[in-house]
This record gives sequence, C-alpha cells and structure tokens, in this order.
Amino acid sequence: MPITLSPTALLEQAETRWTELAATRPDLEPAIAVQRPMVTRTIDAVDRLSATEIAGITLEPALAATKLRAASPVLRGEVLALPTEVLGPLVLHACDDLEAGSAGAVAQHVRACLDADRIDMRSLLAASFDRNQTAIRMKAMHESIAPDVLWLAAELAVGPAAHVAQRAVFAPHGGAPHPAVAGALDAWPHGYCPACGSWPAFGESLDAGSRLRCSFCGLGWRRAQPGCIYCVADQLTAVKTDPGESHLVELCGGCGAYLKWLSVPLATPFELLPIEDLASMALDVLAAEQGFGRPSLPELGGPEQLPCEGLET
Repeated sequence: MPITLSPTALLEQAETRWTELAATRPDLEPAIAVQRPMVTRTIDAVDRLSATEIAGITLEPALAATKLRAASPVLRGEVLALPTEVLGPLVLHACDDLEAGSAGAVAQHVRACLDADRIDMRSLLAASFDRNQTAIRMKAMHESIAPDVLWLAAELAVGPAAHVAQRAVFAPHGGAPHPAVAGALDAWPHGYCPACGSWPAFGESLDAGSRLRCSFCGLGWRRAQPGCIYCVADQLTAVKTDPGESHLVELCGGCGAYLKWLSVPLATPFELLPIEDLASMALDVLAAEQGFGRPSLPELGGPEQLPCEGLET
C-alpha cells in the first residue's frame, strides 16, 4: 500500500525528485515546469478532499465484492457528490498549464469554451469520474474543441477525488479493506483498475511484490496472471533502455501495446505518480520507436449522457 505523507512532505519529496531529474535529464526541464503546478495542486486537492463526504463514501463491502467478481470497477456507476467548487477551478488551471506546455492555443480554446459555460462543469466532472470518454468526446466535437485536451483537463482535476473515493473503499480509515473486498480484489484477473476501470500508468516492482498502479485513481493491485494485461496474449518481450537499468518495458506482440515496469524501493504516493511517469519517459520513447502504443480505455459500458446536460439529483 502506498505510504501516506503530509502535504509538506509530499512537496519536499516532489522538489527533490524534480531537482534530480533536471540534473540528469536537462531535456525534461520544460516538462517539469509544466508538471510542477499540476502536482502541487493535486497534493492540495487530495488534502482538501480528504475532509469531505467523498472520503466517507458508503459502499457496502458485499456490494463492492459483488461488483469486483462481476468484473465491474467498484466506483463505476456510483453517484457521488463531487464538489464543483473545488474541482471546477482545477479543470481551468489544467487548461492553463496545458496551454503553457505543448497544447498552446488548442488548450486556450478549451478554456474559453468552459469560461463561456458552454459545458456544464458538474456533468463534465461526473462523466470524467465515471470514465465516460465517449460523452466527453462527443461534447468536445459538438463545441469544436479538442476532445483529448478536454478529457485530460477533466482527468487531472477529478483524479484526486477518485483517489480519495477508492481509498475509502480499499483502505478505509487508513487500514485494510473488508475481508470480502480484499478477497475479491486478490482474485481480480483483469488489467484495468478494479476501482475506476482505467489502465495502469505503469507497474511497480517492489521487494514485497509487484503491483499495477492506476493512472487515474492511483490504486495498486496485483497482477493476477502472466501475459499482456490488455489482451492476455502470451507474446511479451521485455526490453530496457540500457542493460544495466532496472526499469523495463513489456511489449506485446499480440495487441501492439506496452507497459512500463519500474523497480522502486517503496510504492509511489498517488500525488507523485506523474513524476515517476515522466522520469521513465525514455521507456515510452523506446516503445514508440518500435511501433508500440497505449490502448484507449476499455469499453465497460455505462451512460453516454453529454456533459452539457445537468445530472438529475
């Protein structure tokens, strides 16, 4: 289980890591500059949301276990009171950060659309939490803005809420999950996240065992079986950027997807996952150079309500 640190400790750890990266990979300095405010806001958002009703989500252990056994992520379809006053500004800030990065004017157009209230913020947040990519893409295309930028801006804002919500189910009060939930989680055979349904950002190889780490909510779960986590094909090839490196990337000859595996001493705190993802970008480049990519979100069903439509309460 990832360790829990105070916001101050997380910021100190983040700054130390960024300093190390800038010294060894000066080419990453522009990306670090864009990432720094994003991670800082994530740390603050998790701290603030931990005191809200999201942290007290009531999902009966029996229901959570039943959903897991049915291959359904436990948070999928759950209606939570997402605090728009906290998360809404984060979407706008994410647009600004993306504009300062590589997205430029494309992100500026998304921000302008949101500022003009052409997209209902509450519904956008709810669609992102439920991983409803189709609805967000449809609305973006309707408004003639970039779907990927709108999706990413919402994801960056809602991720902290998803993390706090999954923690309430899988680590209530900082402890172990209910035995029924723990058993169903241990038996989870799928490559997508048991909490929210996203693919992992990467896997972590630890002394205590290997874990996949969700790219959205940060949950860690055990890889239940060998083979590709995306298609289950047993056509994996492990490659490294250098023979002496401990990190590696698995390339699947069946579906053409890849997954990074990072050798770390401790599980990475949720708030700092983007830093380790950036630090291991050489593996992404290596995979891309060989023609491998990351798949889109798994199609698990769900409502296709457009984000411009207010949700019924």
